[in-house]
Amino acid sequence: MDGLSQPVYTQAIPAEGSQPSQPADASQAAPPSSFTQAPVASAPAPVVTAPEAAILPPPPPAISASSAPQQPGQSLLHPFPEQDPAALPLTGFASVPARAAVLPNAQPYTRPTPYEPPAVELGAGLSRDPPIRRFISDAEVKASQTNGMGDLVRTPGVVHDDEVQSLSVEQLKKMGLGRVPSGFCFSARMTLHAPLPRTVNENDPHPEQPARITGIYNKLLNGGLVAKMVRVPVREVLREEVMLVHSEGHWDRVRATGFQTIEYLETCKEFFERLSLYVNPDSAFCARLSCGGVIEMARAVAEGQIRNGFAIVRPPGHHAEPEEAMGFCFFNNVAVAAKWLRTVYGSGTQKDVNGRDIKMNRILILDWDVHHGNGTQRAFEDDADILYISLHRHGNGFYPGGDYGALESTGSGPGRGFSVNIPFLNEGMGDADYLYAFQRIVMPIAFEFAPDLVIVSAGFDAAKGDELGKMLVSPDGYSHMTHMLSALAGGKVLVALEGGYNVNAIAESAHACVKTLVGDELPVMPSLGSASLAATNTVHEVQRMQANFWKCMGEAVEGQEELSKAGKIESLADILKAHRLYDLFHEYELFNVEFSSPSLEEAYHDQLLISENVYDSDVLLVFMHDLGSMKAAYTAATLDTDLERTQLLDTSREVLDWALVDHGFGVIDVNLLAHLPTVKGQPPDANRNKARERELALYIWDNFVALSSAQHVILFGSGAGCNALMEMVRHRGHALKERVRACISVLGHEEPPILEAASGVRPWYKNTSLVLLPSTHALQEDARGAGKHQKKFGNVYRATAEDESRPTHLLHASMPKIKEFIASKIPLEALLATAPSASSSGNGGGGGSGGGGGDAGEDVVMSAPGAGAGANGMTVDASAATVAAAA
Repeated sequence: MDGLSQPVYTQAIPAEGSQPSQPADASQAAPPSSFTQAPVASAPAPVVTAPEAAILPPPPPAISASSAPQQPGQSLLHPFPEQDPAALPLTGFASVPARAAVLPNAQPYTRPTPYEPPAVELGAGLSRDPPIRRFISDAEVKASQTNGMGDLVRTPGVVHDDEVQSLSVEQLKKMGLGRVPSGFCFSARMTLHAPLPRTVNENDPHPEQPARITGIYNKLLNGGLVAKMVRVPVREVLREEVMLVHSEGHWDRVRATGFQTIEYLETCKEFFERLSLYVNPDSAFCARLSCGGVIEMARAVAEGQIRNGFAIVRPPGHHAEPEEAMGFCFFNNVAVAAKWLRTVYGSGTQKDVNGRDIKMNRILILDWDVHHGNGTQRAFEDDADILYISLHRHGNGFYPGGDYGALESTGSGPGRGFSVNIPFLNEGMGDADYLYAFQRIVMPIAFEFAPDLVIVSAGFDAAKGDELGKMLVSPDGYSHMTHMLSALAGGKVLVALEGGYNVNAIAESAHACVKTLVGDELPVMPSLGSASLAATNTVHEVQRMQANFWKCMGEAVEGQEELSKAGKIESLADILKAHRLYDLFHEYELFNVEFSSPSLEEAYHDQLLISENVYDSDVLLVFMHDLGSMKAAYTAATLDTDLERTQLLDTSREVLDWALVDHGFGVIDVNLLAHLPTVKGQPPDANRNKARERELALYIWDNFVALSSAQHVILFGSGAGCNALMEMVRHRGHALKERVRACISVLGHEEPPILEAASGVRPWYKNTSLVLLPSTHALQEDARGAGKHQKKFGNVYRATAEDESRPTHLLHASMPKIKEFIASKIPLEALLATAPSASSSGNGGGGGSGGGGGDAGEDVVMSAPGAGAGANGMTVDASAATVAAAA
C-alpha cells in the first residue's frame, strides 16, 4: 500500500485520572511537520493498529503565550503521530482530524497527494485577446476581406457605422454604445459546495446554499443583462496566489478536505459548525474556483478587457483569516485578488489592451456585507496601499463578535487610518442610513485616497427581507451605492459576491447593481427622509475617529499634551455639568450628591441631584436622562465652535416643572452623559459603561428610593437613561413591585432595553410600563411581533405621528400622554397631597423650606457659596445612608 494513501489516526489527551505511558526515548521524536505534508517514500506513515491505538500518548505540553487562542469549551488535542510530541496542541481548523478521531466510530483521515502547481504564468492571460470591436467602417470591412479574415460584418457583436442611425435607443444601450463592456463570471461547478445530507435538515436549508448564485445568474439572464456583458472564464486559484494572504498550512488544510470521505466529514460536523462552516469533498474545489474567479475578474478590469464586473461566486471569503476558515468562508477571495493585483501590476511596467500603463498602486475595498469582514481587515491591518472600509452591524454578540470591527479598529503601524469601520449598533438601518454614511464618510475618504481600482465585498445580507441581517436596504439603495463608487478609479469597479441569504433579496439586489454597472439609468428613489439618530450618531463618532487620519473628516482634536502647553484645559462636558448644577440649585433647590463609591464618583461626578424632600415626599420621581441636545455651529475652515450660534436644548426642565413646581414630588435627577467614557483618559468601552450604569442604578435604589417613605415611586428614563431604568427593574424587580407605580421610557430609533424572562417581573412590568417610540421605529412596523414586544420591552406605544427620532423632541411631544398615564396609576389624593399650595409655589417650588416666594429664592442665591452653590450641599454615606445638609 502506498504511504500517501494510508489513513492517519490521531490520539486525544487522556481523561483525568488516567496514566499515560511515556515513550522509551523522547529524543527520537519526529521533527515538527504540517499534517498535510507528504512523507518521504522511504518512511511511509505507519498504520495504527488496534493495539497501538490503545496506547495513550504522553501528556500535553504546557500552554504558553505563543499558543493559538482557545475557544470556550475547546479541548486540547495531542499533536499528530508524525509531529513533535513537545509541540503545542493543535487548535482551530488544524485540529479537525484529531477531533474526529476521538469520537465513537471515528473515520480515518486520508493524507492528500502532493500538490503539483499547473503551468500557469501569473499576470498573463486575457490581455492576449483584445476586446471585440463593436462599430466598424467601410475601410475596416474591406481590410478584413483582403487579409483573409472573412466577412467581419457577420461577426457577432460587430455593427457597421451606417447601421447605427437605424438602431433604436434600446438596441444601442444593449451594445453599450461602443464603450468597453461590463463583465461577469459564473460557474455552475460552484454549486457542488453544499451541505452533506446527514448534516442538515431537508426542510430547513442552510443559509449558504447553492441557490444563491443560480438565483442571481438566472435573474441577470432573464433580465437581459447577461447579453450586455462579457463572460470571464473561471479557473482554480493557485497555491502561490492563495499564499499572498493565507499561510501554506491553511492552503494544505483546506485542500485536504477534498481527499476525505463523506463519512469522515460527517464525523467532523460538530466542530465545523463551531466555525460556522460546512464541508463536503467538493468544498475545497469550489473555494479554489471562487477565489480564482475573483482574480480573473480583477485581471480583466485591470487590463481593460472589461470596464467593470460582477463576480457571481461562492463560497464567500471576507471572514477567512490568514490562518483560519470561518463564517462560511475558506479563502479570502477579495483580499487575495487585491494582493494579486498589487503583486502582478504593482511595478507599473505592464500595459493594458489599449497600450496604457496598468497602475495598481492603491486599491479600495468597500465591504457593505452586514457582517464585519474580519479576515479582510486582518489581511491589510498594517498595509497603507489597501484602504478597507466596512459598513456593518456591530455589538450585542453579532457575528463575528468581539471588539474587532469597532470604530476604534483603524489599523496598526503604517496601516493606521487605512481601516475605516462604520459599525451600526442597531438593526433596521435602511437606505437613508447607508447613503448618509456613504456621503459623509465613504466617498470623501475614497476621493482623498484616490484608488486605482475599487473592489466591493458585496454581501446582500443587509437587504430588506434577510432574516440574518435584519436590515432594510432596498435594491435601489444598492444601485445608488454602486453608482457612487463608479465615480472612483475611472469606473474600474469589481463587485464580488459575499453574503446574503434570502435568495430573492440577493437576486433583486444583484440585478440592481449590475444594471448600474452596464450603464442603465439609476432608479428614482422616493423621499427617504432623514437618517436615523442611531446612524447619525455612528457616523459622527466615526468622523471624529477618522479625523486623525483624513483631512476630509475635519481637523483632528489636539492631544491633551499639546493643549496643556497653551493654557488650562476644561472639558465642555464638565462646564455644562457645572452650569446645570448651579442653575438647578437656584431654580429648583436640587442638591448635588457625592458618591461614596470612588468608581461612581469618577464616572458620574456632579450628575446626581436630589430634592430636599427626597426621603419625606409621598410621591418620588426618579428621572434618568441625557444632558440634552447640543446644537453646535462650526467654522468650516478650522472646525472651531461658533459660540454665538451654539445652543443647548434641555427638555428635562419640562419634567422638573411638572414634578416640582406643579406637584411638589420628591425628585432624584440623574444626568447621564452616555457618549463620554466612564473612566477618564480611556476611550469609551460599551461593556464597562454598561457595568457602571448598572452600579449607578442600584446605588440610587439602595441609598435613596429604598430608604424613602414614598409610597408611590415613578421611574422615568429618557434616551440613555432607559438602560439604567431597566437595570433597576432587572435587579430590584421584586422590591419595585411594592411601590413603583409607573415605568416611563422615551427612546429614539434604538432598540428598547430587553427585560429577560428570568427576572420574573415581566407581567408586572407590562402593566406598569409605558415605552414611547417614534412612529418610524422598526418595532412599529412589525405588527405580527407585537405580542413578543410587549413581553420583552413592556407596553410599547407610538409616541407621535411625525417622523421624529430624537428623544429630546419626543419627550416634549409625549408629556401629555405621560401625565395621563401617571395619573391613571397614582391615586388622585396622593397627587393632591403633594401639590404645593398657591401661596408656596414660588421660584423654588421644591416643596421644602426656602421654597417660598421670590425674596426667599434670592436669599438662597445670595447665601450660596460662589458659583458652585450646592455642589457639595449634601453628602450621602452608602453604609449609613444618612443625609446631612451643609450649613
